[in-house]
Amino acid sequence: MRKRFSLRVLLATVAFSAICCGSIIAVRHSIVGRTYYARRLEAQIDGLYAKQPSTLNAEQWKCMVEWTRNLHGNSLIAFQTSTGEIAAFESRISERLSGNVDGTTIEWIWDEYAVICPGGENYQRFRIMLNESLVALKSPVLLEPPTIDQENGR
Repeated sequence: MRKRFSLRVLLATVAFSAICCGSIIAVRHSIVGRTYYARRLEAQIDGLYAKQPSTLNAEQWKCMVEWTRNLHGNSLIAFQTSTGEIAAFESRISERLSGNVDGTTIEWIWDEYAVICPGGENYQRFRIMLNESLVALKSPVLLEPPTIDQENGR
């Protein structure tokens, strides 16, 4: 005997499928999507090691890249910004890093992190420490001091 497929079962199946699809999309556009772009950003920053400019020696460039890697790891907090903002940010970084890079590129990256999320803005206080490290390495290039007001946190 053949069972009939009832309208109730059909509606329940469609509703369940819609909820599952909606959940997948919501997760993809939340932490999963943000993590995807954050990892792409990290890979691009790691790619800077191989793009050492002629104006800096290996230790000076390594110092700048490692501080920038720390900036990324300690400031791009996924829930502080949207997936779309991180994706657009990653696209800007990708475009900028596709050409020649130098100390001004590192400074631009730091400026961009200050704009994309509060963690990036708060991390700007470490520019001073980066510059101290660069001075110790006798670097001809330093980052501009942070543009935030350290006493008021803005």
